[in-house]
Amino acid sequence: MHGDRPGCRGVLYPGRVKRPTQRIVIIVLALLLMIPVGVIGIGQLGGGSSQEAQTEDPRPTVNPSEQKPRPEVAMPEAPAVMQEQSAEGAEATLTYMLGSYTYMMTTGDTSVWEGSVDQNCAVCTSFLENAQLLSDQGGYLVGGEFTVDGTDFEGTGEPPATGTVTAQFAQAESTLVDDPTRLAYDLDSVSGELAADMAWDGETWRVTDMSLVPDESAASDAGGAATSDGGAG
Repeated sequence: MHGDRPGCRGVLYPGRVKRPTQRIVIIVLALLLMIPVGVIGIGQLGGGSSQEAQTEDPRPTVNPSEQKPRPEVAMPEAPAVMQEQSAEGAEATLTYMLGSYTYMMTTGDTSVWEGSVDQNCAVCTSFLENAQLLSDQGGYLVGGEFTVDGTDFEGTGEPPATGTVTAQFAQAESTLVDDPTRLAYDLDSVSGELAADMAWDGETWRVTDMSLVPDESAASDAGGAATSDGGAG
């Protein structure tokens, strides 16, 4: 039953996770769980010590033929404005990269992200490495399409050579088949705001870092709850 499937809230295991399939899940959930990946570093999401590492996958085994089939996803077409050293070019680059996320995670083709990120962007390269690892293991994503509702750019220089694009995005619910022989993860839809540092390399814009903008309303709600709990104690 679907109710027995682990949801996105229960995927982050304690301890530093060493098994590749679990590491992929943590990287994918960096966006889904609204963690500021550019601040804490997605490679550190496991936390804890090696002694606490999970050694076995707790999910039940399944017949690979019973998994949701890998969808056929076409590579999105790159807008010409991406080649312009302008605010519009920077915004289009980030929008295109986010829009190609499902394509990358479904097909294993990382070329779009490789052409949109700086090689020194640790967050970006972690996504690339894990997308490739997911593909090597026969895994894939079903659904999870991104939509970008709006973007803003603040740059330096005229024309701008560097800057930051903020994008209001939403990602549809999805299913992550990280191991075809194990029960897949059903992931909830999510929306939020992402900030990406951008730099013009002479030919195109590239993402040099990215993080999720904290939800101030959620933080305020959490703070209120904590105050209430403290008063009760």
